[in-house]
Amino acid sequence: MPSMLHTVRVPALLACLVGALAALGGTAATARAQVDALPGDLRGPDEPPLLVDDSAIVGARRPDGLKTGFIDTGEPTVAPGGSLGSRIIYLNNCKGETTSTGVPGCRITRASTNDSRTNRSTIASGNLLAYTGSDTTWASIVACVRETYAPFNVTVVDTDPGNVPHFEAMAAGRPTEIGFSNGVGGVAPFSCGIINNAITFSFANLSPNNVNQNCWTIAQETAHAFGLSHSMLASDPMTYIPNPPVKRFQNESACIGTSGCCQPQGECRCGDTMQNSYQRLLGIFGPATPTPPVVMIETPLPGVPVTPGFVVRANVMDDQGVASVELLVDGASVTLLTTPPWAFNAPASITNGTHTVTVRATDINGPPGEATMQVLVGEACGSDAACAIFDPGLVCVDGRCVPGESTTGGLGTTCEGADECFSGLCATKDGENRCTESCDLAANACPDNYECLSNGAGGGLCWPSSGGCLGCSTRGGADPMLPIGAGLVLGALFLRRRRRPLA
Repeated sequence: MPSMLHTVRVPALLACLVGALAALGGTAATARAQVDALPGDLRGPDEPPLLVDDSAIVGARRPDGLKTGFIDTGEPTVAPGGSLGSRIIYLNNCKGETTSTGVPGCRITRASTNDSRTNRSTIASGNLLAYTGSDTTWASIVACVRETYAPFNVTVVDTDPGNVPHFEAMAAGRPTEIGFSNGVGGVAPFSCGIINNAITFSFANLSPNNVNQNCWTIAQETAHAFGLSHSMLASDPMTYIPNPPVKRFQNESACIGTSGCCQPQGECRCGDTMQNSYQRLLGIFGPATPTPPVVMIETPLPGVPVTPGFVVRANVMDDQGVASVELLVDGASVTLLTTPPWAFNAPASITNGTHTVTVRATDINGPPGEATMQVLVGEACGSDAACAIFDPGLVCVDGRCVPGESTTGGLGTTCEGADECFSGLCATKDGENRCTESCDLAANACPDNYECLSNGAGGGLCWPSSGGCLGCSTRGGADPMLPIGAGLVLGALFLRRRRRPLA
């Protein structure tokens, strides 16, 4: 993007001085300190960014010491119900763009109007370095922001929508890279209404692994671009009150301000003294269209007899986030879960015969989705051969047919977390992680080449026997084995909590 020249507001002599400092190897901070940003100033992304004094940011410091808030730019806005430019919020971690030095990051031009399509901002310029956290943490941040905006008819994406109108939240870099001090955690343009194509900034590299803090900052800054002010409601992202750490837009009126109603001076600049952030956003975007979660029952397998206490495992997907998943047997509720993995045990007292198993899920908008299957509770299997009649990949464990090593996620296959196993159990022993099945220590009724080992908590787990690969060395002898109580741990300790699947 071509650089834009600064206005004549900066004297030519001072501009020459800035250039001379850069030529002599002066740091960007040194050059930046020579100029103060003024409303309407222009600046190219490859010029030293204009310094913005913290006093220009309307807001407060959170307990972590970072100031977040907005700069009143006075630029044209759209009132709620007016010509809304987009229903897309783009979360940009700047990993897909390149700075002027060729490293991942966003090149931002300071301009007289916001334009997210061309990285033009009314409050900042420079090269914002890409988010330094992991892809897994980034996915969690995106999921959190999606859930925060889920009640409204707006789509949160983290893939560049291209040359179409959109609101953009840059969540990357540090404040000093685009003209702010180290003490700024986030900033947005503000003008008491909707700023179409606005770019807001959340400096995620200050704390790249803190999902809730980054989610809070992004939600607050994006909402400023929609004309929302700060408020005194602790559970709302427009607040500065730290607890609870998980914040969502609340359907509740609260005082506008950071330290009290209309305090400090200037917080109630738009005329209102109270704010209901939920209703404000509802007035801008309208309600989301509810879609129920998609539920798929993975176990038990169709047509395979089961025994009392059998495992029911489901895969649940929803575009806005799963709120709860419930197991019902013959219409009666058995267990309700609010976090994955979605794995249940049927009642141990269930009788032989055919039963109806239902897994019902709700999302944060309420409408349920479910899957149902008929299950035959019958005689226990006595051997792997008895299970192979139904499917050659099944083996017999304690009288029940379960997927074996030939099936991904079956008994004995490697795993990194419980969500990868049909049983919902991923255990570790001697440095190996494997999907396992619970077993009766006294009966030791695991498949061939497996044995029932103590889990150290009074129960047992099927594990490859010493005659298999575990415990064998390249020298042909047996390697020392850890005590079972210390070396074999229930998979619950190794759960890798998946984020809710998102569209």
